Amino acid sequence: MAFGLIAVFAFSLYGWGRVFRRAFHMQRGTWPATAALGMACLVFLGGVLNLARLAHPWALLILAGMGLLLSFPGLRGVSIKLRTRPVIVFLLAALIVGFTVRTQLPPKAYNFHDDYQKYFAHAVRMVETGTVYGSPLSAIGSQTLGGQAFLQAFLVAFFPISYINGFDSVFAMFLCLMLASEFTSGRPGLLAMTVISMLSVIVINPQYVNVSALYSGSALVMALAAIFGDPREFPRDSRLPSSAAAGLLYAALIALKPTFALFVTLHLLFLAMALGVRWAIRTGLSLVAFVSPWLLLHSPHYLAALRGSRAVQIASGPVEARHLNFLSFDRLDYGSSVASYTLLIAAIGISGLMAFWAAGRQQATGKEDRRGSSSAHLLAAACAAGIAAYFILVLAGPLQSGYRHAVRYYAPFAIGLAPAAFGLAALHMSASGRFRSRMPRLMLPLLVAVLPLLMFLPSVRDRVHQALTSGSILAFFWLADDPGYLEYNQQVLYGAARENVAAMLRTVPPGEPVIAWIGTPFYLDYARNRIFDAEPGGLIPVWATIPPARYLIWEYDGYATESEADLIERAHGDGALDRLTAARTLEFLHLLTAWAAQGQVLYDDGECKVVRLAELSLHN
Repeated sequence: MAFGLIAVFAFSLYGWGRVFRRAFHMQRGTWPATAALGMACLVFLGGVLNLARLAHPWALLILAGMGLLLSFPGLRGVSIKLRTRPVIVFLLAALIVGFTVRTQLPPKAYNFHDDYQKYFAHAVRMVETGTVYGSPLSAIGSQTLGGQAFLQAFLVAFFPISYINGFDSVFAMFLCLMLASEFTSGRPGLLAMTVISMLSVIVINPQYVNVSALYSGSALVMALAAIFGDPREFPRDSRLPSSAAAGLLYAALIALKPTFALFVTLHLLFLAMALGVRWAIRTGLSLVAFVSPWLLLHSPHYLAALRGSRAVQIASGPVEARHLNFLSFDRLDYGSSVASYTLLIAAIGISGLMAFWAAGRQQATGKEDRRGSSSAHLLAAACAAGIAAYFILVLAGPLQSGYRHAVRYYAPFAIGLAPAAFGLAALHMSASGRFRSRMPRLMLPLLVAVLPLLMFLPSVRDRVHQALTSGSILAFFWLADDPGYLEYNQQVLYGAARENVAAMLRTVPPGEPVIAWIGTPFYLDYARNRIFDAEPGGLIPVWATIPPARYLIWEYDGYATESEADLIERAHGDGALDRLTAARTLEFLHLLTAWAAQGQVLYDDGECKVVRLAELSLHN
């Protein structure tokens, strides 16, 4: 069934991508790159539906069905291309996807803070109310615009909530594998690099922590590398590549996760140097147009931010200090080492230089057309953007969660760039005339690709073992394997958690607004009541204000509840964002305690309370 759904969704995305290519007069391109364009189209359409409050299950079905219908005219060409692929490509993809489905669909554990308290609720609210917008105390609009939740909604609307990450961990990973196989497609002599490029997708440690965009982001980054680095994608008459396609992919990345804006900015900057300011301006306008539905959706928050200001006194005391070493082989909290990613980035840079060097030589000798040289220039620009993004993200670690966790934010870019850089470097080098012997042209790119990937093999072993024994590849392995943690996940996903939340909500009259601070807000009925779900990430933005509500649902002593001592310890951590989050959470918990003391307790099971708030509580 899983493979059938993958095929259906792949063809649906291909249909949308094919229409986009025709509308903007692009090359026919490869079907994986076209499907990635279709995914970006779907994110844009998801913004439109959310803005119109129409992102209901019936609308999702219409979108998927229309994509299938639009794919039919191009299916014959796709089937011909599929028949020309080496069998090993299909076997490798089937093996990887089959293992993932067998061991992690659905996984036995999710992140009990980020996922259960935040990301799950975004998709559930969307399918129940038609829009992800709803709570000023949620991270929606800041840590994500809702693009990932829209893609997850295709599963949440029709399958149990435990399957929510199936789009990213299975389908988006499959799309990455297929994209990785395309860069050397049609070159039998480069079959070894085809396999290495595909393996790099799963060998590079994704440092999977939550269901926010990971492989979906990687697929869009790889599509950018394909459309602006693959000679087959470059216009035959050597016109500039499509600014509309760049803007669409950029917008989708930002809609999935605003932190992706760093790579988008750098990539656009380097492409502007190669293609000119006018092209960059057109691309920027396309980006604004395609991301505008999501920005308009959250515009009330952004306007409120302009009018208000917040200041929280962060706990005083010593701050935990960490030192940065880009070549450190010490194991990170989430696996692998900083040196592993640094060496990988070096390999990506070397691959970009090889492609640039080889294409330049071919053009000088008249053995390569202008398209090949231009595509190599654009690949080098993408590699340069990736390298710059890596060092900026890691150096800015203290602004987020500290150096120990900084490389986690770079993993989607690494997974997206590495296969493209390795494959296209091999493609250009194979045609290079700089070596008399064919062997160096084939072996040099392979050597550059394989050496950094070897650094990740211990993490591959650990992830495979964890998937087989614990049913997940959560990077916080010290907790993911814990029997108590697995039991909590079992109760949340398949136990009494849903009914417990429903019982609490039944004590509140239908239609009454509710402030909810609980471990599983996604089990609330967003259509029955107006739910203002609150979570730590939602307390950070300037627009985070107390909404008008007369009822409070508060989990004050559950398994996922952080104690005041834990929050104080986090307030002294080495990441500024973590310190701010802990301080705001402490402030909010003190407020909840005061509300509960002043209000009327309607329900209390020893872990959760339902409180009818006193009239003056919300003004304190």
